[in-house]
Amino acid sequence: MKVSKNALKILKKRYFAPGETWEQLCERVARKVAGDEPRSENRGEWEKRYKDMMLNLDFLPNSPTLRNFGRNEGCGSACFVLPLEDSRRSIFKTLSDAVDVQAYGGGTGMSFSKLRPKGDHIRSTGGIASGPLSFMEIFDFTIGDIIQQGGTRQGANMGILRVDHPDIESFLAAKALEGTLKNFNLSVGITDVFMNAVKNDEDYDLVFAGKVYKTLPASELWEKIVDGAWENGEPGIVFLDTINRNNPLQPMGEIEATNPCGEQPLLPYCSCNLGSINLSQMIQGDWVKGNAEIDREKLRQTARTAIRFLDSVISVNNYPISEIEEMTLKTRQIGLGIMGFADMCIKLHIRYGSGESINLAKEIMSDIYAVANETSVALGKEKGLAPAYEEYPLSGPKRRNSTLTTVAPTGTLSLIANCSSGCEPNFAFDYSKACLEGENLDIVPAVVGEWYLKERTKSLPEFFVTTKDVSIEEHIMVQAAFQANGVDSGVSKTINAPYDTEKSEISKAFFKAWEMGCKGITFYRDGSRAVQALTIRKKPMEAEEAEVLVRGALKHRPRATTGPSLKMKTACGKLYVDPHFDKDGVVEIFIRTVGGGCAANTKALGILLSYCLRAGVSPEKIIGSMKSIHCPACTKAISSGKDVEVNSCAAGMGKGLEVALAYGDIYREVAKRIEDADIHFNGIDASGIKELICPDCGATVHRAEGCLLCSNMECGWTRC
Repeated sequence: MKVSKNALKILKKRYFAPGETWEQLCERVARKVAGDEPRSENRGEWEKRYKDMMLNLDFLPNSPTLRNFGRNEGCGSACFVLPLEDSRRSIFKTLSDAVDVQAYGGGTGMSFSKLRPKGDHIRSTGGIASGPLSFMEIFDFTIGDIIQQGGTRQGANMGILRVDHPDIESFLAAKALEGTLKNFNLSVGITDVFMNAVKNDEDYDLVFAGKVYKTLPASELWEKIVDGAWENGEPGIVFLDTINRNNPLQPMGEIEATNPCGEQPLLPYCSCNLGSINLSQMIQGDWVKGNAEIDREKLRQTARTAIRFLDSVISVNNYPISEIEEMTLKTRQIGLGIMGFADMCIKLHIRYGSGESINLAKEIMSDIYAVANETSVALGKEKGLAPAYEEYPLSGPKRRNSTLTTVAPTGTLSLIANCSSGCEPNFAFDYSKACLEGENLDIVPAVVGEWYLKERTKSLPEFFVTTKDVSIEEHIMVQAAFQANGVDSGVSKTINAPYDTEKSEISKAFFKAWEMGCKGITFYRDGSRAVQALTIRKKPMEAEEAEVLVRGALKHRPRATTGPSLKMKTACGKLYVDPHFDKDGVVEIFIRTVGGGCAANTKALGILLSYCLRAGVSPEKIIGSMKSIHCPACTKAISSGKDVEVNSCAAGMGKGLEVALAYGDIYREVAKRIEDADIHFNGIDASGIKELICPDCGATVHRAEGCLLCSNMECGWTRC
């Protein structure tokens, strides 16, 4: 199968050796993996099967395997979890190990929960502990800014802190400033005890080493978790008790952390080798005409071949450190998953999120797991069992691999395969993805092109849905269906929700995921970050839809505008933001501070933002940029629990504009009525009047530069 133009861009940037083609890449990877076959006469046969499976985009292994195998001595595994104990020796050994893992092309997950809280006394040295966050910052800088992951991109890490750790509140505020800990995804390790405390409105203890450091209402902590997820998508949630109850390796210890995308809970020093079946390719018949069905034999055969492939990756792999090699060979964990599920739904004329799609998810994953289990049992007889079965009383049938299935996000792999990612719905049918360093890819899903090629209609049928068409509950139902029906590790799932999603909906979503047995969940509100990976492309407005402005021109400001006056609390005082509308939209914004802050700067920003609005800059663009700005004073005040409502004065300006836009229809209508009424203002004759009073604040008004101005700098009223 010919790969797409976007796939070629990605492959050339990250995967190809110099001068390599897609077919040659598949050949070198297949040859390396087939080298595990004990009998030389079998290697050629398996090499061909592996090559064809990848070349035809029926299955792809995780990125490190594609990039490194047959080309260099890099590792073929993507996921690793490293331990962190409460000692300098352990912390800096883990940092050293993480550097080695990242250099080999892998991502790392770590729980910082065993590190003592900030300010705690260190008995051995008499010093004071700096806390988990200080070490996360060291890891972030070392791994992300110094070491490039596999030589191609900055490192990916998962940082987890238990919800009962005394530093949890600081952890939740750690990424309030966008760009902080940029190489870490953050997740809170949630326990059943905490969830029940929230549910029953009980108090909750923050504990370390048996000592209670603080007691607070569980709901208060829960609100901070939800606030963070609403604000910028972090933290994610990891349900630790659910993970450990369903851990196939339970006798070997307790799982504390996951890989960077959250779908692979792992014991310390364990790794996992991932690969995904492209479900979009498992369809036969004319799907556009509604005559398609699942090619079940192809699906089962692909699963059989993929399991053998992933098991062999373990045997021929190059490992970054000896502890990882030892644990990987002992457990032989693999993670066969899927991508293209949303495309499969479309090809079967099933609406993603419907009851029919939920049943399809259960059926598909159950079939894959059954074949995977059968194949791994057979491989155990052929090549030997995973040694963990001999050392520990693991449950289930004895087989070659202790875990079999995982649903990964497949972000880049799905672009190579030209299908929808993981078990997610299509993000949109025309969007941009920040995929390559410094370059965005414009993406139109293959199913859309195939439909229009045969059906020359202007609109897509109702079974073509995107993430904005899927309810929060439907997102969770899909995730739970995969998790409970054939996934022994985890399922990567992000609820991409609209910008105007309420915090209460996030709270309900997290509770729903916990109740349905999901092992973790991430919530992202579209537009909540200034920089995001996926963006729906907007077509240019037609000439008649908007006034066309030449470069440097400003829209005429009418005689009268209207809008709300919004007051917010900052770390320095009160901030007043007054966005004003004409009949077409917001055209100016007045800003002032009272009780602290720099009045001149806020007034200047108001003038500049008004110029931007009148010059045609999108209000949404201004909101995104302003809300991403944080100041140390506000961040410190928020972290210490003070009653501060914004992350900076600039963020407050963005927030005020955002609130006003939500009621824009009202203000535009009022402005239109004022304009239609043709209201005129009588001039003010100031001759002979010694003192005028400001109509806004009552201060003295004086004349300057041919205009009347309020003498109160905190007011800013002007007659002009």
